Amino acid sequence: MATPNKNLKAVFEYLGLSNLAVSKALNLDPSLVSRYLSGHRQLKAASPQMDAIADFILESGRRVQDVEWLKQQFIVAELPTDISTVNRLKQNLILWLAADGDTLRRNLGASLPERISGTAPLVKKAERKTTFALDNDTKTGYLEIVFALRPALCSLPRGATVGVFLSSDRLATAVNEDVSELFLEMIAENDLRLNMVVCVSGDTQAMSKLLDSYMGALISGHVRLSVAHGMTQTVTSSMHILVQSDYAMLVTETAGTFAPPIATLIRNMDFIREMQDSFDVAARYAQPILNIYDDNFSRNILEILYMEFCTPGALDVVKDSINPLYMTAEAYDRFLKTRGHSSKEYVWRSAEFMRFKSGMDGMLKAGSTYREILSLSRLNDIVLRGSCRMAGLYFMERGYIDLDTMGCAAVLNGYISYLESTPNFSMLILDDLSVLHQNNCWHLKQNQSLGINYWQSQEPVMIHSDQLMLLREFQTHFDKLWAQGAGAVGSRANVISILRDVTAKLQKHKGDLK
Repeated sequence: MATPNKNLKAVFEYLGLSNLAVSKALNLDPSLVSRYLSGHRQLKAASPQMDAIADFILESGRRVQDVEWLKQQFIVAELPTDISTVNRLKQNLILWLAADGDTLRRNLGASLPERISGTAPLVKKAERKTTFALDNDTKTGYLEIVFALRPALCSLPRGATVGVFLSSDRLATAVNEDVSELFLEMIAENDLRLNMVVCVSGDTQAMSKLLDSYMGALISGHVRLSVAHGMTQTVTSSMHILVQSDYAMLVTETAGTFAPPIATLIRNMDFIREMQDSFDVAARYAQPILNIYDDNFSRNILEILYMEFCTPGALDVVKDSINPLYMTAEAYDRFLKTRGHSSKEYVWRSAEFMRFKSGMDGMLKAGSTYREILSLSRLNDIVLRGSCRMAGLYFMERGYIDLDTMGCAAVLNGYISYLESTPNFSMLILDDLSVLHQNNCWHLKQNQSLGINYWQSQEPVMIHSDQLMLLREFQTHFDKLWAQGAGAVGSRANVISILRDVTAKLQKHKGDLK
């Protein structure tokens, strides 16, 4: 009695492959593929059809999530999970699909015969090294590049910096979903930093894709982006990745869209050393498109904030918090007194607040348009907590502070007062903000500058830029956010109603605490 090939059927269904599509692509008789699926014809590991089917499956499942799905199937089947290269992934796939796969594994243990799919045997479990091992030094396609790069990045100490040089902003590899997600994953898991230098071509669409791919990491300060102008036409474009002192990767791609990128792994120490020296020179003379300030509280950060709020021009703000500038001076001084400053420090901070407050009021009175977006879920969180966490810089301090219940209510009442008295101050409350906006605040001085405070890291970070190519992308994002209607409470009366409701709940929270 025939036993259906459940694994072959499962992978076909997962990837959305039909019998006809597979048979047509591989020039096979459709009935042969059907017999393989039904088990009326056994699909053996050493058959040429197996090799072709395995290659086609890998070509059809080129996303990282497809590979992760296959890995889960291998784990269930108790196959080796050391698949750091495409060759090893193919070996596992063949053993998983083959009708004689179980027999081969029993006879051969953890290794495979050398000529299954023309690949070398897997390393036995006891022989595996903790460092990354690679079959060869040339990789083709995004998946092979990701497989080769991942273990190298994973071996880096926490907070390490990787240099990335793009000879053109049109490089598809840099914005490929699998490649960019690998970098972003390492940023999230291991605090990886990227020092990225890009030769710009003037193609705004290409730069837009690059900024969009790494926007979250730009906001958090994990990507330092610099540009060099005057790129000329080349036959190919390259991406240099300097991982560590003994490992680098050179990715080369054509200007077309069909050929896959080719990556060369570089191990020659002299080559890497000189490559690093050249990268340092390129980075030194490239133009940074953003400046990243740490939490070392200093006058320049104050002046950036002053320029944003207190100089002529429209200002757009997206805030996953609330803004103390809308408090009255009396409310600000009340909270300031709870911070334990000496009388001299208190006087200085109070005077700075008044400088900002009067500057902002002057700009609004002169007709500058201010738009601010708040998160409804954050407002509800403030009610539940009875406080609001924010960067200490709003009170001329380092680190973070928790603005108390009275302070939060004072800010909300300030918003209401400005909405009722100042037509050129507008506010939008969204049901929720995307992950991109969590724990940060954007200040967009239209056509002038961008300032973002990010407070998800151990210490707050501020990024600032006056580069139009960056401003354009962030402004477009804000305008889309402002224009969206679904899930938003947009009218002035409705916003005021929500703010009053939140303020009343805060006052009740304060009473309950007593």
